[in-house]
Amino acid sequence: MASSPGNPMNLSGMLDGLAGSMTEEERALVRSWLAPEEAKAPRGFGAGRERVAEEFVRPSADDPRAVRTVGVIGGGTAGYLTALALRAKRPWLDVTLVESSTVPIIGVGEATVPLMVTFLHSYLGIDPQDFYREVQPTWKLGIKFNWGPDPEGFMAPFDWGVNSVGVLGSLAERGNINAFTLQSLMMMGNRTPVFGPAGEPISLMKYLSFAYHLDNERFVRYLTGLARARGVGHLDAKIADVVPSGPDWIDHLVTTDGQRLDFDFYVDCSGFRSLMLGKALNTRFHSYSGSLFTDSAVTGNIPHGGLLKPYTSATTMDAGWCWNIPTRESDHLGYVYSSAALSDEEAADELARRFPGITPPRFVRFRVGRHESAWRGNMMAIGNSYGFVEPLESSGLLMITQGILALVRAMPASWADPVGRDVVNSVLGMKWDEIRWFLSVHYRFNTRLDTPFWREARERTDVSGLQPLLDVYAAGAPLRLRDRLTQLHLSLTAPTFYGLEGIDCVLLGQKVPTRLLRSAEPIERWRERKAAADVLVRKALPQAEALALFDAEPRLHDELVKDRDGWVARSAPTL
Repeated sequence: MASSPGNPMNLSGMLDGLAGSMTEEERALVRSWLAPEEAKAPRGFGAGRERVAEEFVRPSADDPRAVRTVGVIGGGTAGYLTALALRAKRPWLDVTLVESSTVPIIGVGEATVPLMVTFLHSYLGIDPQDFYREVQPTWKLGIKFNWGPDPEGFMAPFDWGVNSVGVLGSLAERGNINAFTLQSLMMMGNRTPVFGPAGEPISLMKYLSFAYHLDNERFVRYLTGLARARGVGHLDAKIADVVPSGPDWIDHLVTTDGQRLDFDFYVDCSGFRSLMLGKALNTRFHSYSGSLFTDSAVTGNIPHGGLLKPYTSATTMDAGWCWNIPTRESDHLGYVYSSAALSDEEAADELARRFPGITPPRFVRFRVGRHESAWRGNMMAIGNSYGFVEPLESSGLLMITQGILALVRAMPASWADPVGRDVVNSVLGMKWDEIRWFLSVHYRFNTRLDTPFWREARERTDVSGLQPLLDVYAAGAPLRLRDRLTQLHLSLTAPTFYGLEGIDCVLLGQKVPTRLLRSAEPIERWRERKAAADVLVRKALPQAEALALFDAEPRLHDELVKDRDGWVARSAPTL
């Protein structure tokens, strides 16, 4: 049989043919070089295994331009996670967090994505048992959208990229996508992948990515204590003035009680006030209001009677939508709406009618969009001070962690060193824009209600950033099952924040018209996979019981975070 160039399976035969021209020692040397590659896909002859021992560079003791002090201005989730990350990865830095005790924390539930789990436990090294005891998170397998024409709505599980049961089979058998993965079926059954047979409990959580639901007030309180224990300085003060020295440089800050604060690097975590990036440096703001019409939220809590749903809910409302984030004590609700369509009082009344017994309303205002740049001079903005999109798809904390990872990696040891500001600004700006376009298709194609707000959303929502992809979708879906060349072209033409799997889920879930691809397998195979998944769902525990097992079994926490074959270890940020 002829050998194919580059095929590692032919290397042994090739070496045998050369045996007569090599000494035994030479053959052993060549085999030891090539052998590890024989178990891998072809990557080129003897594909290299050269590595670098990468570490963050410490500044020289005598460098007058060294970056040694960092001021994180603003607390909350963004401020404390930033301070903790800098201390974890650059422990020689003197990090001080400046916040005012007169600025209240918005005590609502927060939904996250799987990156937060790896960021907390692998990147920051937070002990899971301590975290579960103090913060009391609940698990999120995905989002249930009460959205689109199907009365069931649609599931957006975190394993949507695996397609473990099959989206084409689900559409053929059920008329919707909801039976296409194991996690989607778990969500429909209000179960989590934890099992409690006689003997030791068994958890599949380490194999199926999940996220946390968090009570924001409890979470920030925990981070506050952790930051102080890990050496983050703290100053209770309110910033009265930001004093620049030139168009891109912060010289110093002045507090309301007259203190002067000088740092080598400043991190703006001041929220929507954007004290440094927006106000002091007057950085241009790019609005997303052409695609996202909401600008307000009214929040409250309601008892859940012990039913801890394993997902975040997003329910269509008259002028927007309502989140439902289950915490251990209660469900945290928030109606995200357009103030141009509803007054605050009307929004609060609609929320109370939909959810009788909800606690008194609290209101939040926001604007959607991002600044031109996150990093200018010796200052970088993290969180709402740089950009914000509404809470749909739980992107807030995700983008905070993305910004922190970029900052920690790219911050120079000295201002005499080259600085990659443009790369950081380009990537973060692109990621925010991708989220904007991803959220826009939720609005453009939602036919659940026919109110004035939703009619306007279907008519006017700007989806131009994804229009080339939408054209290809109309010609054949699911996009994830299209040929590789088409997928490559789409990735180059219309980058998507959550990949083609996310676009498929949102468009097929809303039943946006397309020519469905034909399955190459008989439907009986799909039914077999579905039956097997149903067995696991029936045997799985409700979340409240599963969390109780984790609380009582430290081994389960260790398996989840430390086992090398688990998703947390394999997907941990390495920056």
